[in-house]
Amino acid sequence: MSEPTKQQLLDAAVRVYAEGGFRGATTRRIAEEAGVNEVTLFRLFGSKAALIDEAIRCRAVNVTRTPLPDVPEDPNRELTSWAAEDHAFLLESAGMIRASMAEMHERRECAHSTASHPAQSFVELTSYIERLAEHRFIPTSADAKPAAAMLMGTIFADAMGRDLMPDMFPPREQAPATYVRLFLRAIGATVAALLLLVHPLSLHAQAAANAQPSALSLDDALRLAEQRSTAVRAATAGLDRAQGQLRQTNSQLLPQINGGASYQRALQNQFQAISEQFPDTSGGGGIANSPLAAIFAAPNTAVLSLSATQNLWTAGRLSAQRAGAEAGRDAADLSLASARAQALLDVAQAYYDAVAAERFAAIADSTLALTERTLVQVQLAREVGTASEFDLLRARVTRDNQRPFAIQARGNRTAALLRLKQLLALPLQAPLTLTTPIRDDAGIVSEAMAPVRLDESRTVTPDTSVAARATVRQAEAQLRAQEQALTAARLARLPALQLSSTYQRFAYPPDGTFLPSDFDLYFPNWTVTLGLSLPVFSGGRLAGDRMVAEANVAEARARLQQSREGAELDALLALNALEQAQAAYLASVGTDAQAEQAYRIAEVRFQEGLSTAVELTESRVQLEQARLQRVNSARDLEIAKLRLALLKDLPLGGIR
Repeated sequence: MSEPTKQQLLDAAVRVYAEGGFRGATTRRIAEEAGVNEVTLFRLFGSKAALIDEAIRCRAVNVTRTPLPDVPEDPNRELTSWAAEDHAFLLESAGMIRASMAEMHERRECAHSTASHPAQSFVELTSYIERLAEHRFIPTSADAKPAAAMLMGTIFADAMGRDLMPDMFPPREQAPATYVRLFLRAIGATVAALLLLVHPLSLHAQAAANAQPSALSLDDALRLAEQRSTAVRAATAGLDRAQGQLRQTNSQLLPQINGGASYQRALQNQFQAISEQFPDTSGGGGIANSPLAAIFAAPNTAVLSLSATQNLWTAGRLSAQRAGAEAGRDAADLSLASARAQALLDVAQAYYDAVAAERFAAIADSTLALTERTLVQVQLAREVGTASEFDLLRARVTRDNQRPFAIQARGNRTAALLRLKQLLALPLQAPLTLTTPIRDDAGIVSEAMAPVRLDESRTVTPDTSVAARATVRQAEAQLRAQEQALTAARLARLPALQLSSTYQRFAYPPDGTFLPSDFDLYFPNWTVTLGLSLPVFSGGRLAGDRMVAEANVAEARARLQQSREGAELDALLALNALEQAQAAYLASVGTDAQAEQAYRIAEVRFQEGLSTAVELTESRVQLEQARLQRVNSARDLEIAKLRLALLKDLPLGGIR
């Protein structure tokens, strides 16, 4: 049977099966539908069941459809095209699918073949949703599978029920686009898709903004600080450079092997000119016809070469350079640790500043509300004759004076949030909620050397010893590097022993040819050289190199001493700052409680007519100051504790 006849039977089996199911799809009807003999059907497929199973499998599997792109560019267009193709296939195969579902309990193999297409579509759509999140077209892919099931279920319900309930669904040509638009809205990409119609660049900006977290904890901020700090990236590049320099130094201990090829064309040759000017008349041939003349007078020369060089003895210079490169790498590693610690401290301080600014704004708003309430009370007292016009004016002026403070507090809050977003490379216009408050309880006051938790997985124990300070260890590594450089400069006057070998193949192709066709026509030349090099006169260069290296060593020693002194002073200042912050916080807690109690008493006294608005205003101002001082002290204490915990890796800079 030819292939077209087989395909005719498969297509006919699908049509008949869709109309009457397995029982109604007799072999006679299928053969008549295909226009072939019933004997041909059995000869090719053996049985009706085998034919129908093969027909359903081929229809479900052999579907040509444009795949969703690996890199999304226009989700609305790409998904609409994909959904339209899937919708068309389901409409065309609706009868077959219904028959398979109806007979699923009897013929599970047919249902399994029918389900292969939607299963493949589900995997493809789920992966595409994940790529949408990866490229920031949608906020998250956490619900990728339910979202894919929702879109596919809608398309499937449309295809299965459209001919039964046509009024329930949108017009056929508009259905895929409608379903995709609702789907994109559900997963948070509708705004981005609409922006793409206006300006393609707006999509990526909006998607980036949507992808950023609206809530940010201190743990998250610290993790982002290490990932996005420009200082950390610069220090990482410095470490990579130091490791590359160490590899460069180590390479000098290994053989250096180089290969080469060259081709030379002689435009004029002295041997040929001599032969032409002084021809040999003796009849003996002479030098012009000798093999050497073929070499020296050859118009073309091809050379293949392989050379190797190995340092045998360098009087310790390479060892000194290697030790210096290792010390430089250690210094770069410490510099990276220092940059990370500074990034953590900067972000933590910015985070606490933003949280404190939020509290300051809340206090300012609360104080403004208190002044509003005081003004209302004074107005009532004025109406009943128990308050003077002076009290009323004073209360109104106090309320009006508080408004600029509230506005300024809100502005400071915005500035603090912008500073934090800038440090973490977050979109400046995206809303951000800080979820980690400044601790304001007895647990915040602890021993100076108590461990401090940075995040869920890291706890740091303070270390104020001078020897452990990263700046001191970095200065020590730099001193070692300079000392090794001085050693190398001093050893530069000693001889060096080097072994080299060169293997060459020369060819002299005659005119009319480019290269010889036979390798035997490449004549070998192999040399081995043992060389001893000794500087005899350098014009003062070696002495200058030694003077520079000695000066670098002296400078590195001075910097090391300076680092040790600075580290000792910095540790004392950090401990003193922590003690002051603890004392200030404990004092602010008591003052805040007393000020709050005093304000309540003053308010009652004013309501009972036992005090004036001036006394109430003074109590309110004292309460505001006490609350601000408490928040400020709690923030300073948190920062002082964190700075002491990170002190070991922080650069020298004093208390901020």
